Amino acid sequence: MNAARPPKNDHAAHPPGSGRSPVGAGTAQNTEYRIAHLRERLAAEEPGELGVRVEARGSAVTVTGTVPTAHCRDELIHTANEELAGLSVHFDIVVAEAVAPDHPEEVS
Repeated sequence: MNAARPPKNDHAAHPPGSGRSPVGAGTAQNTEYRIAHLRERLAAEEPGELGVRVEARGSAVTVTGTVPTAHCRDELIHTANEELAGLSVHFDIVVAEAVAPDHPEEVS
């Protein structure tokens, strides 16, 4: 006689950020929740990327905006991929790195 096994709690076995998506990870509600969590992280972490938009578009997520440095872009991409693991994510991030001019501007 086989003993009945209790149902496996996939959420406990694979918490968010573990690289495995929880049950229902593909649902629109779950995607919106994960996007909201990503937005919170981006606002809270240095340098507080508030000029970045994260939106669900069909079955994918788009991340667009402008960041001050290439390092910020790399951190943004890493954080987004971590939070949205298992989803198709498209990035359109512009680096607006302000550097001092190497020569004076000539005005005529």
